[in-house]
Amino acid sequence: MSKRTWNHPAVPANESTVAWRSAGQLEDSAEFRHWLEREFPQGAAEMADAGDAEVSRRSFLKLMGASTALAGLGMAACRRPESYIVPFTKAPEWVIPGKATYYASSMPRAQGATPLVVTSFEGRPTKVAPNHRHPEADGTDAFAQASVLDLYSPSRSRKFLKVGTATARGEFEPVLAALAADKTAKIGFVFGADDSPTRNRLRKELAGKFAAAKFYQYEALTGEAAVALGDGVKWLADFAKADRILSLDCDFAGTDPQGPLQGFFERRKPEGHGYSNEPEVAKMNRLYAVEAAYTLTGGMADHRLRVAPSQVLTIAAEIARGIISNTALVSEIPPLTDKKQLAWVQGVINDLKANPGKSMVLAGSRQPAAIHHLALAINLVLGNLGADKPLAAVQTETAGLGNLATLKADIDAGTIETLVLLTPANPLYDALPDLKFGETFAKLKTSIHLGLRSDATAHAATWHVPAAHYLETWADARSCRGTYTVVQPMILPLYPDCVSEFELLLALLSDEGKLLNGEGPKGEASPAYAAVRATFSVQGKAGDEAWKNFLRDGFYQGLAYPPVLAKLAASAATDVAAAKVPAPSPTALEILFATDSSVLDGRWIDNGWLQEAPDPISKLTWDNAALIAPLTAKNLGIYDLIISPEPVTTVLGVEGTFGRSYPDGEGGNHRSPMIRLVVNGVTLDIPVLISFGQAENTLVIPLGYGQGCDDDDELKRSTVNAAHVGRVGVNRGFNAYPLRTAASPYFASGATAVKTAVVYSIAVTQEHSAMYGRALAREISTIDDVERGSFESQLANVKKQGNDAHAPPNLSLYQQKGSATWHPDKDGKAPDFLSDTLHQWGMAIDLSACMGCNACLVACQAENNIPIVGKEQVAKGREMHWIRMDRYFATQKDNDFDADNPALIPQPVAGLQCELAPCETVCPVNATVHTEDGLNAMAYNRC
Repeated sequence: MSKRTWNHPAVPANESTVAWRSAGQLEDSAEFRHWLEREFPQGAAEMADAGDAEVSRRSFLKLMGASTALAGLGMAACRRPESYIVPFTKAPEWVIPGKATYYASSMPRAQGATPLVVTSFEGRPTKVAPNHRHPEADGTDAFAQASVLDLYSPSRSRKFLKVGTATARGEFEPVLAALAADKTAKIGFVFGADDSPTRNRLRKELAGKFAAAKFYQYEALTGEAAVALGDGVKWLADFAKADRILSLDCDFAGTDPQGPLQGFFERRKPEGHGYSNEPEVAKMNRLYAVEAAYTLTGGMADHRLRVAPSQVLTIAAEIARGIISNTALVSEIPPLTDKKQLAWVQGVINDLKANPGKSMVLAGSRQPAAIHHLALAINLVLGNLGADKPLAAVQTETAGLGNLATLKADIDAGTIETLVLLTPANPLYDALPDLKFGETFAKLKTSIHLGLRSDATAHAATWHVPAAHYLETWADARSCRGTYTVVQPMILPLYPDCVSEFELLLALLSDEGKLLNGEGPKGEASPAYAAVRATFSVQGKAGDEAWKNFLRDGFYQGLAYPPVLAKLAASAATDVAAAKVPAPSPTALEILFATDSSVLDGRWIDNGWLQEAPDPISKLTWDNAALIAPLTAKNLGIYDLIISPEPVTTVLGVEGTFGRSYPDGEGGNHRSPMIRLVVNGVTLDIPVLISFGQAENTLVIPLGYGQGCDDDDELKRSTVNAAHVGRVGVNRGFNAYPLRTAASPYFASGATAVKTAVVYSIAVTQEHSAMYGRALAREISTIDDVERGSFESQLANVKKQGNDAHAPPNLSLYQQKGSATWHPDKDGKAPDFLSDTLHQWGMAIDLSACMGCNACLVACQAENNIPIVGKEQVAKGREMHWIRMDRYFATQKDNDFDADNPALIPQPVAGLQCELAPCETVCPVNATVHTEDGLNAMAYNRC
């Protein structure tokens, strides 16, 4: 039987919008046509040969290790402490095997702890969700959802290491005891950027015990905001109070949060909070974004300007000229000359001036100090800072800590001889290369590294101590606004050698230096439990009742960061003048070192859920690549290597696409050309992908990849660092950290790029599930349109956009009512075939708020423990996600402002609990069924 060909309605002649999902669709490439026209792409449902089957089997066992542990396979039991846990000390009768229990906790993070409710089965944490009781309840992102997998990861560190070699805990304990006894030790401590009240208290006690102790903070991807705001001071945004928002390369909706986002998205909905009002454009916020490449925030923007990273300063300075009176601040920055950009900037200036005290200007946290100075100056003039204003500057408790540069200087000077590394970063991998921190690190007499992974720093340290996961740890943290939040476990560490940060610090504070982890002697509480409770009695409230409420709710109401009076720094004008960089050109490109949406700075490299979640913008999985704008790719002569248009051939004198040629085959054989980049005197070979909406002469490279390769690496790279990364992260991507310098940590100028003869396998999902031409994405504009009418009429007609514009009405296979004669209802009429006529559930996705962040994709994977299949199988279209996030680009045919800057439209595709679900009617074994309250349910053992 031949495959049915769907003949969808032609695009209307007056349609002014051009939309596409990928460069292949835009160019109508051979590969895209092949994906589109075949219902089941070659290789998606079968193994090519016995070798393919064997590779798939080994890859499955390797990649699925964490998921099988999560499900309980290969793990005899989770250890649970006999006491200290609220609400019970011994399991009561109502704790039923297979029935979930829930408890409050939080995930410590640099931008502020994420408040959580953890789902647990017999003590085994399996899922996290937002704690809606918390005053900063704000949903969760993909990182929080995927964090559960790291608890069970086979690549997780379980044993002590001595100079990179496994050793017994007993070898380390005398060293720790001797260090604790030496009060004259020249010791340093390196923390992460998360804020913990108990850690801050212990830090003071350590300073009191060790007279020579020094303390530092290190995260790989930080900027210079402290130069503009002050030590330990940070921005706190209240998006609910902002009518107008200007983002200066600040991805506040993605990897660079500036405060709870719920208020922002409530203001994106025409109907307002709870959808209780009539749609009203005037109450919606307006977002302007200036950035080099698309981010989640830029994709949500109402008005977006693409410029090279160095030119964000020029745009910010031009906006400042139109708002502030202190023009001396920007006197050294040349004025903007591009007429189109000037018109865009003037529109921003007018809008911000029209909304004083109701707007905010946000600078990306990784931006240089100059951008932060200008953002602060504009906000001060507009009156956006203060009580009941959209922005506040608050003082955290992380002040007084040195950075990696000061640590290096102290080690070189002999001030520090012993170093305790407690940061989640990996400085031997991600430190700035010109700092030469590795050489300095080798000078230490003793180095102790605490970490979840045996990474590069773990192998370089004298001693590596395996860290306990936050879901098996007692701790506390501050959320983004400073609310005091608890981190509590339901189980002891899965592996007996795993130690928490507080337990290690408490051992150093004790006279005998004895390391106690999990539980104390004779079944007593963990020392970390006692430390957190002692802090709470001071920070919160003493007494058992208050403590139990704290554990039940997960937070203590009433504590928050104090506001500070922000003012322009004395060095502002000097910093702004020093940041001036020439615009890039085809012979002097700019490289932007991006925070990655899957591995962040590299710490999530061994998390399979995140690796297989397609990047929200590029849709690349399991790798990074250099992203490049189409025009720049054409200028470099590599566009046709990336996108091969469908070849035109001649048959019987007639030109056409008769003899289709597929040089790469289908998805499993897809290759991307590699280019050679030279920047700051360092060379990197990396594959390249087309990225729409990106600034010209700019390449974007996500960081965090290329941490180690083994013998199976496609490019046969060096295997010297194979042990620095786990079985999921090995052979993944390319390390761009060596390209950075202290002068260019965020972007670098003067780069060159040339083609190479090498190609590299990539797994990109943007052309998978092409939907046979059915248009799913829907969008309208708040601006009245000649063709589409007013906002109100567009909103009324949105239900008839896309596939629904020509889909026939649903016809049920079943009679929807019973018989009034044989089975009358109480009123004598025919009853509905519904067990519950009051509650019939469904699911809706608000496209006004959805930004395509992948949180739901990973949450679904966590809830259902959906397998990952690996890079090779994703390339063949075998990914198993139950939710996917399509991403479209769209532009107007008559766009004369910037035709190469299309709009980005996310479109989630998920099961929506259909009342007339086709998956139920076709199921031959009745595995997919309709429940009495209207949900689509699956009996897994029937499927």
